[in-house]
Amino acid sequence: MAKGKAVSVAAQTGLAERPDWMSDSARGSEEVGINDLTIPRLSIIQALSPQRKKNAAEYIEGAEEGMLFNTVTNRIYADPVLFVPVYYRMEYVVWRHRDAGGGFLGAFSSPEEAAAFVANHPQAGTTTEKGEPVLEVQDTAQQFGLLLDPDSSAENPSATEVVLSMARAALKPSRQLNSMIRIAEGDRWERLYRLSAVSVDGPRGEYYNWKVEQLGFVSESVFKRAEQLYEAVKSGQRDVERGPITTEEVEDENM
Repeated sequence: MAKGKAVSVAAQTGLAERPDWMSDSARGSEEVGINDLTIPRLSIIQALSPQRKKNAAEYIEGAEEGMLFNTVTNRIYADPVLFVPVYYRMEYVVWRHRDAGGGFLGAFSSPEEAAAFVANHPQAGTTTEKGEPVLEVQDTAQQFGLLLDPDSSAENPSATEVVLSMARAALKPSRQLNSMIRIAEGDRWERLYRLSAVSVDGPRGEYYNWKVEQLGFVSESVFKRAEQLYEAVKSGQRDVERGPITTEEVEDENM
């Protein structure tokens, strides 16, 4: 090979398309079961989100306020997305304040269980340097569903499992979604919804919240895929990805 033509392994960024010589056997993942997988969250990028800070580990190139992003793949969506709701669950989530290290500490099915956990935690009753509680319970609506790829076929679209973790200000659009589904009747995943982020003015400035619009019915293939996700979440085999606390999850400071 002529000098200057070789490409080092370090410089190789990967092939854009799957080559024909690769098999579909999925070897090496034989022991990865359904309990070893989590469902990523679909979240909104806010003004102070770490996804916009170049020195943050969570930084995503091109991320702007009001965009949606996948918390596992870091894919960002600048336009509205198509969402099929599948399963709803209200949780009472305990977080540690970011100034005290941050992080998810537990999710409970009742406020009493969450309060008992906080009361018995070593940091119970402690505050940050700003006088804010280190531990906090957030009422969080978990909206499990499918995110459809707009570039795939309408009859058999590509779908990604996601969760909308809707706390505080986002509880309002969560209730709107639930109301739309109740009025439409039928299985939760019969219809398609358009999700986007809209600017809202709060006491501390502008922030972004969810906008939900009801569309038509889903195709048979999407319905069956949603039904499978419903069974997996209901049985406890699949759950939401529990990443670091984000700006969105403490955004009620702007309410």
